[in-house]
Amino acid sequence: MEVLLEIVPKLKMEKFEKELKETEPFDGYNIPDSPTGIPSPLPIVAATIIRERYGKDRRIIINQRLIDVNELYVRSLSMTAKMIDVEIAFTRGDMPKYGQALGELTSEKAVMIAKSYGIKAGMVLSLRKPRNQIINRLNFDADFFLTLRFRDVNDINWIERGIDRLIPYVIVVNEKTKELAEKLGQPYINVNEISDYITKIESSGIKSVIISTLGNVDLINEIIRRF
Repeated sequence: MEVLLEIVPKLKMEKFEKELKETEPFDGYNIPDSPTGIPSPLPIVAATIIRERYGKDRRIIINQRLIDVNELYVRSLSMTAKMIDVEIAFTRGDMPKYGQALGELTSEKAVMIAKSYGIKAGMVLSLRKPRNQIINRLNFDADFFLTLRFRDVNDINWIERGIDRLIPYVIVVNEKTKELAEKLGQPYINVNEISDYITKIESSGIKSVIISTLGNVDLINEIIRRF
């Protein structure tokens, strides 16, 4: 099982490099793009720093909000991703805090553009959608699907094809972060359950997961100790 960590770029290089060092046991990283529409360092820059540190020994998936960009940007980003060997997950994204929303491209169009440059590209799949919409999404030729609203393998045991392309987004909490997760209304698991949880997911045919601690660095260290 490939375990990726959601890592949010820091404004100070020293802090970001320190976090990379502390999270070395993970198989790779997922880098969000301006979460909730608030400015943050560009994922492709963070990905370049990670690639410089680890070479090709880590899988890196960067997120790209489509609500903010046009086709020219997606093409340029795809070329950059090709150059440093990273994958792109296209999301719609929340409304931007600054500037105007564009929303020129669908996720499907963006994925096809990125794949035309020879990189792996995916998009979001929400398990809250009706089953027929989930199947339609899975029928699209994306390399992977960042899977939201995933609770356990019972949510996907009815899916006949494409399970190996799902990458569940798993929020892990402790007592300090549980309240925040509940406010977000997303499924979550307790850090005490993480080892057994990953084992059960792997038995379903899923190859990769993304672990999120909602930015809690101490919790990341606790997860590492349990693997």
